[in-house]
Amino acid sequence: MTALPAEPVAGEPPRSCGRGAGGEDSSPLALSVRHVSKRFPVYQRQVDRVLEWISRRPRHRPFWALRDVSFDVGRGEIVGVIGRNGAGKTTLLRLLAGISSPTQGDIDVNYRMSVILELGSGFHPEFTGRDNVYLGGAVLGMSEAEVRRKYDSIVEFAELGAYMDMPFKTYSLGMQARLAFSVAISVDPEILIIDEALAAGDAAFIAKCFERIRQICESGATVLFVSHNTYLVQRLCRRALWIEAGELAGDGDPATVCRDYDAALRRHEQNEARALGDRRRFSDSPASPASSAGPRVADDAHVWGTGELRFTRVELLGPQGAPQEEYFAGEALTLRLEYEGDAPFDDLAMVVLATRTDGVAALGLDARDAGLRIPPLHGHGTFEISLDPLLLGRGRYFLSPHVYRDRDGIAAPGDVLVYHDRLYELRVERRGRPYDVAVEHPARWRHLPGESA
Repeated sequence: MTALPAEPVAGEPPRSCGRGAGGEDSSPLALSVRHVSKRFPVYQRQVDRVLEWISRRPRHRPFWALRDVSFDVGRGEIVGVIGRNGAGKTTLLRLLAGISSPTQGDIDVNYRMSVILELGSGFHPEFTGRDNVYLGGAVLGMSEAEVRRKYDSIVEFAELGAYMDMPFKTYSLGMQARLAFSVAISVDPEILIIDEALAAGDAAFIAKCFERIRQICESGATVLFVSHNTYLVQRLCRRALWIEAGELAGDGDPATVCRDYDAALRRHEQNEARALGDRRRFSDSPASPASSAGPRVADDAHVWGTGELRFTRVELLGPQGAPQEEYFAGEALTLRLEYEGDAPFDDLAMVVLATRTDGVAALGLDARDAGLRIPPLHGHGTFEISLDPLLLGRGRYFLSPHVYRDRDGIAAPGDVLVYHDRLYELRVERRGRPYDVAVEHPARWRHLPGESA
């Protein structure tokens, strides 16, 4: 039985327009989005706005930032939102926050919401840090008494006690980010929406913000976290939404949705690189045939490479030499990879990477580390990798076998012969103790008893 690829998760014009009233509610849904679309007018020239108003004739083209997007978010869910720049993520969040209204569709928000769309929104550069705490708190809907009660904890989080009576404009960007985030996160939200708020500040600040967000998530609040960092989305969230060209392209398990999103990004980058290469070849020598040196984009978005080598069969085998639904830590696991193709190179390298569902690369198996030199490959053959015992801890892992030419220590896209990106799922269980660990590490124990009294 071949190891099955992990299942990808996918996501009449809208009918109505509206926004449900917020407030206390016993509904298990924190928010509901139904057939939401948002259209913006795009003018070629600024004067066309005036001419349109005078003539009463349209002089713009409509741009649909969102089209027919529908999803529900349950109370207490932690949902990541991913997508390329311009895909419609921020537009969606602005609609959820009530900053703008949908052109079509319905949005119902049932609980108190706190939105961090841009750090420092509402802050005044001439005011002191102290004044901006009260101003920012008011913008977020807090009363003066509530801000006064939380003031000390806000300043403590920001670590700016010595600077609070200085003008905000004299702060460094990192200091401004600290204070702005400290105010934004001081609200006790039932729904928290964060849009790229962690992009500012130093590494220590980002880590501190991430820890605070994690605490909010564990408190039972509903969180929508927008980021380009798929690792953070996989680590923080229990569900992911993928917005692509204004539509919902994926909704489900973060590991699978982020994998599909990364594959789409890679395909886009490869198509651009191929188009650029074609233009250059055409410019240099119009009569010459196109070279096949660039990376080939396969029909499966998770399979890519030059095409000189192909994996034809991938199997996971348990201790008895047969496929299993689950494999157990401490027992034997064999990975079989059958290939075919023609790769007449002396610098081949083969690696299998195991990635956890939170995006962490948990294991890298390199043929060179095991003392196996990969010869030039012709026709078909099989690689076997034996893990005895399997030391991975309990959990789900995605396997990425790949072969590339190791010419400079870092493989360029044109060096990759075949790459199956997180295409095979490995489920690891453990026997005995109920708690999870990252690695089942073997160890030698000794006991040195003391002398008897």
